[in-house]
Amino acid sequence: MPDLAERLRTGLQAMDVSYGDEAIDKLLMFMELLAEWNKTHNLTAVDDPDQMLAVHVLDCASIKPYLKGASLLDVGSGAGLPGMVLAILSPALHVTSVESRNKKAQFQMFAANKLGLQNFEVENTRIEDYSPKETFPMVTARAYASLEDFIESSKHVLANNGRWLAMKGVVPKDELKVLKKHNLKFDTFALKVPELDAQRNLIVVRQPK
Repeated sequence: MPDLAERLRTGLQAMDVSYGDEAIDKLLMFMELLAEWNKTHNLTAVDDPDQMLAVHVLDCASIKPYLKGASLLDVGSGAGLPGMVLAILSPALHVTSVESRNKKAQFQMFAANKLGLQNFEVENTRIEDYSPKETFPMVTARAYASLEDFIESSKHVLANNGRWLAMKGVVPKDELKVLKKHNLKFDTFALKVPELDAQRNLIVVRQPK
């Protein structure tokens, strides 16, 4: 079986996700750190780097082509998914992670320091209690809550004409019906993640004008 670095490069290329050699090294180190912390802190259900590659890293990387803007807020990112993966792949993008659970926020701080991520910061708080100096053009979440809850809890941090990017498995048709009731415009993009035999979709919701 090809080594992790080769599989990572192949997977990113298959999704048309750009990356630098430094990004490959940092993503591999991120997986090592996550696997190490998982032994004692149980941060994610998947703790084997061999599985993490598709389930976490490639899955998170799959939304990079849909990013537009200089900054991004990641809500309830747990171990830094997708925020830290996107920060590694996009050095020019400033990523802020909001994570209320202390041990997961601590891991993100530790990993960001180890990886030398100057474009990544962590706020150990609830999204409802977070008051940034400036709002964000993009707010993302992966396996967070219902679309309605995600939007309602984070609308105060989204800039005018900003977009919510919600990572989902199957298309949540009932949740989309609720968005229509609120007159929110959205687009659904099917994501094909290499090595991942599961439906993945990105729901992009636009801030009402």
